[in-house]
Amino acid sequence: MKRLSVIFNKAPYGSQAGRELLDIALMAAAFDMEISAIFIEDGIRQLLNNQQPDILHMKSHSPTFKAMELYGIETVLIDRDDLLKQNIAQEQLLEVAKITSGDVIKGHIAGSDFVFML
Repeated sequence: MKRLSVIFNKAPYGSQAGRELLDIALMAAAFDMEISAIFIEDGIRQLLNNQQPDILHMKSHSPTFKAMELYGIETVLIDRDDLLKQNIAQEQLLEVAKITSGDVIKGHIAGSDFVFML
């Protein structure tokens, strides 16, 4: 089975990168691949609870992250150091991800057959 890592590294609003990567991950799940969602840098903000994009006249795609497990995306990782740099507490995030070290994430990416990042 091929492994795909989708790396979210951009804030949720201001570009469509987060939504597009989420769509890629969900579509790839239909092709019997092992898919991992990895959140680093500003991408961690994709998982913040209580987002209010309607203020910007945008739709929220954040709730769709809760459906990843239903699509078979069971590996969801957040870089611990980036979480600290963003000054975000774990309690502020959707409960879909495992917080881990950058070295574990690098190893996970290195073991992937395909990597997507926008």
